[in-house]
Amino acid sequence: MIERLLSSPFPGNRELLAQLAHTAVVEGCRCGCATVNLSVDRVQAAPAAVISDAPVSADICDGDTWAGLVLLVDDGYLACLEVYSIGEPVRRLPPPHTVRPRPTG
Repeated sequence: MIERLLSSPFPGNRELLAQLAHTAVVEGCRCGCATVNLSVDRVQAAPAAVISDAPVSADICDGDTWAGLVLLVDDGYLACLEVYSIGEPVRRLPPPHTVRPRPTG
């Protein structure tokens, strides 16, 4: 999913994409939604020059449910894939090809 979000051109997307090889999921949200916190090996990966701490987002809509994704960055490093919704939490992400990234900056 993160690769899909980073497929949209925006300042810093290539550097963030390169960080994926050095990124691990460190924990999921306690509510059970699909949100995950990320940790990047900052020795192995360079920071990205992004213009926003939330450089890309996307909407998820399956008819009855409206939700969204936002990729969060901290000091130029991947930090979180946030999944938010109105109503029930999103527990599983949709197939990446159904998501249309939208740069926010």
